[in-house]
Amino acid sequence: MPAIYIGTRQSLPDLQRNLEKELSRAKKNGIFIDIKPHQSGRYLFIACVLNDVPGKDGKKQEETLRTTVSPIVSALLLGEVAKDFVYRMTRIDHPYLSKEEAWLLCDQVVSSLNESGAERRLARVQKEVEDFLRENDQIFLEGFLRFRLKDYFFELKERLEELIDNFLADKEYQEFIKLLQYFVEIQEPRIDEVHVLFLSPEEFFLLDEEKKPLEQKYLRQVLGEEKGEELKYKDLLLSALITLAPQRIILHHRGAPEEAETMVNIFKERVIFCRDCDICHPSKRPQQPGDGPKKA
Repeated sequence: MPAIYIGTRQSLPDLQRNLEKELSRAKKNGIFIDIKPHQSGRYLFIACVLNDVPGKDGKKQEETLRTTVSPIVSALLLGEVAKDFVYRMTRIDHPYLSKEEAWLLCDQVVSSLNESGAERRLARVQKEVEDFLRENDQIFLEGFLRFRLKDYFFELKERLEELIDNFLADKEYQEFIKLLQYFVEIQEPRIDEVHVLFLSPEEFFLLDEEKKPLEQKYLRQVLGEEKGEELKYKDLLLSALITLAPQRIILHHRGAPEEAETMVNIFKERVIFCRDCDICHPSKRPQQPGDGPKKA
């Protein structure tokens, strides 16, 4: 009886369950394949043994086994095997990540790659597997992924590094937000209410409770003489609001969504959105005295 041996470093029960699930579908087509696990040194093997198919010679039975097992092996390579491989790379190259963070990234890496051109990639991998099994009756999954699917292997590595960069940037951002939240909480409000009117991606007005422009002189006193010229638009806006620590921040107009999101993260329920009042409309915008609106 023809047999194909699948070797892996992964947990044997998980691999066996996946195989049993997929091979049960083959039974509906009258193809019965027995699964016989065994261990050889550090590696785990599962023998997929085809029961004799009446009316088929040996070569046809081998072809039946190969065409049945290949899609299953391909799905494993692009799924559980890839995740396990990426997880081990993550733990080695980025040991500062927790196990939970590493597994989360692995899921994102594999799922994001498989979302893009999934059918084409699966067909290509399946052809590679079938070609290999024509010459071999044993396939070691991790080795096959690493050396026969080099393009996919490097895609996994590149995507992992990209997601880790994003993950670390987001983590740094969240820590920064927590620090600013702390600064806001410990400060006494210098003003009850501030209106922020966005004019463009690099222009804004700050208005007081009576919707009158805050004096530039007052802002310089709040921020410090040197800071006003050095800070960029976004930094200047946040610095002013954090230093003023108002009880309410009214955001006007639809501009600057990134800044709005950051302000909500820092000030939380203090932020109120307004898109249709008198000062939201261009014809009724207040004029800033002195140097005009702040620019980056």
